[in-house]
Amino acid sequence: MTDVSVVIPTRGRPHLVGRAVASALAQTMTELEVVVVVDGPDEETGSVLAAIGDPRVRVIVEPVSVGASAARNVGIRAAAGTWVALLDDDDVWLPAKLERQLAAMADAGVAEPIAFCPVVVRTPDGDHAWRSRPPRSGEPVSEYLFVRRSLRVGEGTVGTSTIVARRALALAVPFDPDVRRYQDADWLLRAAATGASLVYCPERLSVWTAPTDGTSITATYASDWRYAVGWIRERRQLVTARAYAAFLLVRVAALAAAAGEWSAVPVLWREAHRHGRPGPADIALFAGRWVVPAGLRTGLRRRLASVRHPSGGL
Repeated sequence: MTDVSVVIPTRGRPHLVGRAVASALAQTMTELEVVVVVDGPDEETGSVLAAIGDPRVRVIVEPVSVGASAARNVGIRAAAGTWVALLDDDDVWLPAKLERQLAAMADAGVAEPIAFCPVVVRTPDGDHAWRSRPPRSGEPVSEYLFVRRSLRVGEGTVGTSTIVARRALALAVPFDPDVRRYQDADWLLRAAATGASLVYCPERLSVWTAPTDGTSITATYASDWRYAVGWIRERRQLVTARAYAAFLLVRVAALAAAAGEWSAVPVLWREAHRHGRPGPADIALFAGRWVVPAGLRTGLRRRLASVRHPSGGL
């Protein structure tokens, strides 16, 4: 019997996907399968996967590239497990991840759980641990994701590679193939609207590799603040007024500031006040984004957001 189906979409990264699959196969719970969806013909990736030689691995090759979200949906539809666990091809898990998350969901006592956990952030200068926190009692998912309660980055992060949910939920709420950024947040907001609840597992059980080569979805849209505004407008009915304003004044402002586009300032300010409810922290972070020198902001963020994390065993 297969309890968990691990779904890994991949494209053009044979040097990474084998490592991701190995971390899934090394889980302490063995009743699992690994469904790898190759997003378009890729001979080298196919060779890497064929060499693994584990019967728990199934490979689906899409005839043409359909994108990460659509490929993820293909894997979920093909999955045999009661639960699906999502894993990006450049990330890895610690061996106890699935066992601990399944136990956390069993203990949570909620009808439709979505388990997640903090991550270790892998960068060229070493591994770091964002100071994450669990959701507060009654806290809306949108506010957990977008409202900063401190100056720390990453306190309300739910990464794709940390998510475990019922396959039935993932089928009922598929990933939107038209969303090119915020895919994880987009799915979480829509799943929460159906009644799903976040279940926090406090251990750092997933390693997220920060993109450095400019090829990721995040890097491709890193300066496109207009796309971010359009996305949150389309999902406004799924977020609270506070979360809407915070997303614009903090997340989107960061994109605009990185691109040096001062024209975004009045647009974001008006939008946040017209349809949202900014808090004092949102306004302070928004002002600081444009007033405080970038080097000073970066240094402060590094000191507050994360601590060095030992690399052993990851």
